[in-house]
Amino acid sequence: MNTPAQILSGLAAAGAIALFPLTSRFSEASALEEAAARQAKTRALAAPAGVAEAGAAGGAPAVSNAGRIPPGVSAAEASQTVLELAALDGKMLSTRQIVAILEKVMNLPASHMEEARAVIQNSKNPVIGAFLYSGLFARWGELDPEAARTALEAGTGGNPILKFAGAASLAGGWMEKDPDSLIKWLTEEKEGLTAQEKELRSTMMNGILGGMAEVDNAMAERLIAAAPRDRRPWMIMDMAERDPSIDPREAAGRALAEAGDDEGQRSSINWRVGRMLADRDPMEAIRYAEEQPEKERGQTYEAALSSWLQKDGKEAMKWLKEQPENVQTDAVKGMRGQIKDMSYDEVAKLTTEVTPAAANNLWKISLDQTANKDPEAALQYLPNISESDRPNSYREIAQSWTKKDPEAASSWIDPLPPGKEKDQAISGMVGELKSKEPDSSTIWASTISDENLRERLVNENAKIWLRRDRAAAEEWIQSSETLTEEQRAKLLEGK
Repeated sequence: MNTPAQILSGLAAAGAIALFPLTSRFSEASALEEAAARQAKTRALAAPAGVAEAGAAGGAPAVSNAGRIPPGVSAAEASQTVLELAALDGKMLSTRQIVAILEKVMNLPASHMEEARAVIQNSKNPVIGAFLYSGLFARWGELDPEAARTALEAGTGGNPILKFAGAASLAGGWMEKDPDSLIKWLTEEKEGLTAQEKELRSTMMNGILGGMAEVDNAMAERLIAAAPRDRRPWMIMDMAERDPSIDPREAAGRALAEAGDDEGQRSSINWRVGRMLADRDPMEAIRYAEEQPEKERGQTYEAALSSWLQKDGKEAMKWLKEQPENVQTDAVKGMRGQIKDMSYDEVAKLTTEVTPAAANNLWKISLDQTANKDPEAALQYLPNISESDRPNSYREIAQSWTKKDPEAASSWIDPLPPGKEKDQAISGMVGELKSKEPDSSTIWASTISDENLRERLVNENAKIWLRRDRAAAEEWIQSSETLTEEQRAKLLEGK
């Protein structure tokens, strides 16, 4: 069983790893490797197949994979581990301390799982709690998956991170114990499934998908066959990315067949195969793109150029400049990584070396990336954006500026002349403000000149305002000159 992969898969998918407090502890990363080695050694020395799980009475029954699943510690040691978990009480731990307590959790017998779960679930540190919860359910899944599933279905105290961390890791442990049983439970058609059971099935399947690098190809194929159709393309491409023996072209063909007419999936698949082929041979990626329907080539050209620039920027740019406008227009989108560090003058020079349509895309990319760092500086890029794309660029600047400095953003937007550009700028501001200041966002939305856009945004934002401060929102709705009587009635009636 690949415990670290299960744990990291569950937590990454839940968003917990992004918050994990290890930024100042990189020097201790070797502790993770040491722990993994100890876990592997423990499994190698575990009892042979057919030997019952050790531990206190009431532990899990004998399993056929006992040689790969380490026995639990004694009842006394298990009780001591539970006490240590309770003593954490929300404390911040170093990497080594986390690994040490995690290793103890991974050696608990089935008899102490519920007690440990209750303690971890009440942890005052939700991030470390999720990490330990993931480890607990990885272990519980390899001992007694049915009991673990029942515990998850009983609830996680409303904590979505714990729910996903536990479910994803339970799937990994269950697969270690009895993959046939897991797949049957995930896919068996039966009447009377509750919403909670359906959600758990879906969450566990997602957890398995996130850890497919550790699943052999035969098992991966079984999972793909059992998965919902809309997930199969991603799984097929995941396999190809992680297994060099798989031909990316063949994987893409399978994935595209599963994707059918779903344009979003097809676009993503072509981008991924373009990147994979370009990592091996950029020209192979280009040839693949040329074999596809014209409307589906863009993502492959983009991914191919992005990878090629990292390997040989000079040759990649030489190829780009020799291409017709339609190819350049798509391919230059792969230059995001290079453009982010370019100055305005450097971008301006680059745009003279490509076709006008490709140059417009370069300007849009530059504006977006500059707006994220310095919205005011991004204003100088606006005149270079085509007239049809400029309103969207106003929205990008307004949204980024509002996030950083709402007052400065409003001072820029207010004097803009009425029209599409100002409307989109207001839309960008409103989108950023509505969850924080629905009163301000509603009032700003009411100044949009486009009737359809104004009505939609006022409706969205006023509903939020009504939930936050109904009295103030009702007063504005009743007095607003931009609303019709019908619109006022619908808002006040909650329609």
